[in-house]
Amino acid sequence: MAERPLLILPEPTTAARAKKGSGGGDPAPLAQARQQQRLGPRLDELEAAFEAKRLTMQTTAAGLVPEDVLVLETAGTLDDFLNAASRIEGLEFLAEYDVDDIPPDDDFFVEKKGAHEQYRGRVYLMFANQHAFRQLLNLWSTWQRGEDFQRGLTKWRDVFALLRDIRPWSVRDRLEETGVLEDWRDRLEWEREKLPCEIELWFRSDGQQRAAAVSHVRARVQELGGEVASEAVIADIHYHTLAVRLPITAVQDLLDADRRGEVALVQAEQIQFFRASGQMAGRITVDQVSQLAHLPDGPPPNPQTQPVVALLDGLPLQSHRALAGRLSVDDPDDFGADYEARFRLHGTAMASLIIWGDLHSPGEPIPQPLYVRPIMQPFSQPGRDDLPPEERVREGLLIVDLIHRAVRRMFEGDGGEPATAPDVAVINLSIGIADRPFDGTMSPLARLLDWLSWKYSVLFLVSAGNHGRPIALGRPWSELAAVPTDELHDLVVKAVAADTRHRRLLSPAEGMNALTVGAVHEDGDSTTLRPNWIDPAKLGFPSPVNAQGQGYKRSVKPDVLAPGGRAALVKPLLNTSTELTLPGVAYGPGQLVATPGPTAGDVSATVPNRGTSNATALMSRGAALLVPVLAELRETDGGQALDQVAYAVWLKALLVHGARWGEAGDAYQALFRTPANGNKLAEYLTRLLGFGRVDLDAVRECTKARVTALAGGTLAAEAGAEHRFPLPPSLSGKRGWRRLVVTLAWMTPIHPLNHRWRRAHLWFASPQSKLSVGSNKHLERRGADWQAVQRGTVQHEVFEGEKAAAFVDGDEVVVHVSCREDAKVLSGAVPYALAVTLEVDTAIGIDIYTEVRERVLSKVRVAAGSGG
Repeated sequence: MAERPLLILPEPTTAARAKKGSGGGDPAPLAQARQQQRLGPRLDELEAAFEAKRLTMQTTAAGLVPEDVLVLETAGTLDDFLNAASRIEGLEFLAEYDVDDIPPDDDFFVEKKGAHEQYRGRVYLMFANQHAFRQLLNLWSTWQRGEDFQRGLTKWRDVFALLRDIRPWSVRDRLEETGVLEDWRDRLEWEREKLPCEIELWFRSDGQQRAAAVSHVRARVQELGGEVASEAVIADIHYHTLAVRLPITAVQDLLDADRRGEVALVQAEQIQFFRASGQMAGRITVDQVSQLAHLPDGPPPNPQTQPVVALLDGLPLQSHRALAGRLSVDDPDDFGADYEARFRLHGTAMASLIIWGDLHSPGEPIPQPLYVRPIMQPFSQPGRDDLPPEERVREGLLIVDLIHRAVRRMFEGDGGEPATAPDVAVINLSIGIADRPFDGTMSPLARLLDWLSWKYSVLFLVSAGNHGRPIALGRPWSELAAVPTDELHDLVVKAVAADTRHRRLLSPAEGMNALTVGAVHEDGDSTTLRPNWIDPAKLGFPSPVNAQGQGYKRSVKPDVLAPGGRAALVKPLLNTSTELTLPGVAYGPGQLVATPGPTAGDVSATVPNRGTSNATALMSRGAALLVPVLAELRETDGGQALDQVAYAVWLKALLVHGARWGEAGDAYQALFRTPANGNKLAEYLTRLLGFGRVDLDAVRECTKARVTALAGGTLAAEAGAEHRFPLPPSLSGKRGWRRLVVTLAWMTPIHPLNHRWRRAHLWFASPQSKLSVGSNKHLERRGADWQAVQRGTVQHEVFEGEKAAAFVDGDEVVVHVSCREDAKVLSGAVPYALAVTLEVDTAIGIDIYTEVRERVLSKVRVAAGSGG
């Protein structure tokens, strides 16, 4: 037990749900006459197209019902449209997506401060047959005449008044902006036979409709000479996808914009997207291999101890000195049969980071075995013997299905076998899908992780993604070669921030229930940079390779930053060059990780490495080290409160609780602040800094000047609870720096058909106490944007100040937690975890830990004695 362990607050009191604002405004609706002028001709065109298709199908495929996916683009948010759509027979609501930053036009705009600003809209996608479309036209006519709608259909009035466009789902929608065309072009340089891709179908709730859709698409694939390698259906996230291989001739037709419309497959209405064969991949370069100099004699985990952290990655080298006796490998697919030891790179590296941390200065080993499920295998690009094999998910396997099966096996078992890792609380995913950057729509894999998080009460730690693009500084090197280091750092930061379109999160980093991890430029390497290399960032600042946020619904992503190794850049060869690039070789600096040696039987080799994968592994390591902290707390006074909430949720709260913007936040605010962006600066910086860099040591135990207390419970929709943190009376009237940190974490159930996605929104209002919060008060908000912090499933707020506050013994910080329904309907209660820290300057000279602890324990014991 730590000398000053964390505390557990008394049980909360029930309170009413706090009121919540409605958010931003939408453009004004349009009148019937203007909408008829804008959209009447479009509806006439659609009606003619439907009729032509019906006549064609009568002569070519008697008995089939003509189907089309229609896109309704609205200029604002419309709640409960799903119910209105379901009232039309033959019309099936498929999905709704957010559209960010729609430019204003003469009809639709939001006016702020005398200017027309961009706004957010919605796209609704529906499967409509001829009969359903006729009903849609009838409703349009009813609205045009100004007549009342029937009961249950009034929402259509709002739809028509905000409708920007109505059009069919097109060949362009299926192919462009999905990564498939770019992937095919790359593969044509070395593939000689069939090219892979994924075909994502519109999910149909009816099993017979799904079977018919698959049969139709299979037939068209086979007509082209292609083949379907696998199929996956996960109804809970509305996922239905085929892994296919298409002949080169067909792919060439699809790459030709003039010919692709003639390919019957791409016209199939059952298809939502063609995707690149989005297989996760990891690469570790072994240019600078060295021998492991020293490894502490940490005891191996007790064989009876169950794993609490799982690694889904490549297969590690189990006999490596850093890993031997510390892994629990589960390989039901027998990936290891064709996995040569010398190619077991990425899994070995991540496992060593989770177990020991940076091997330049390894810490204590995690006390449990690390559960490993290999999901990747070595892949050699045909004709490129000069390149080492890349570890990746095998083509023909759907990564969403593979991870679904892997996690289900952990918690439920497989094929009559018992669950393989039922005590796992954290799953590490240090790999992402490079050809699936976040575009505002949640990817299938992110949807899966969100659903699995809720279903199994497990926390996914996901890497934000690395980007190795050149950094365009906008000035020739001849002008920059002699600039001071700090100025060059600033130029790199600004250039990376400006390149946000090409540095987006990689799937599944946008997931709401997951914690997404970015890297800070930091390691234990003392290596001197090579003469032609540049150190591009200040130590401890965000890495220039980081993917940038925001996440889904503009939530905070990446959530946190952790050390990921220093990433050097190469000086340009030409003075006219305006770009800095990453080195083509992987020499130090970097974090030292275990790796297969260059010779057979070498089990002591190491190599420097860097990136968000490393940072994610270190966060998983932090979770493994926090589990014993929670186990010890469970045996203390009030410890039974921990049983109300799964360990995954406690860990989620604690891992974020140690995050701060710190020095990087101060520097970035000074660097990016302009007269025009003052009120938007925090939100802008949040996409680069998230909640900040995590100090894991700060959440494992307390000090005299820092006290952390935990609380938790469950809340149903429209419910609230008040948690009370006692103030140390000796602090009253004392001037000096102090910080209050509050972190709320939960897992949300999801709604696959609602753009809001999360069914549960929990939040806390600004803490109430004599340490008042707000501008010109005792404590002021620091760090992430105050609105962004409430858009995900973690709310983390930091308040700091120096002003003295007067209070008496018995005064408390009151944290009011509320729950409301976001995407309807929320049934049941949602578990949540709350962490509260009060920290003061040691120069004040007060033992706040003892004072707070005494007051917490007295209330806990009184409650226990009264049975309440």
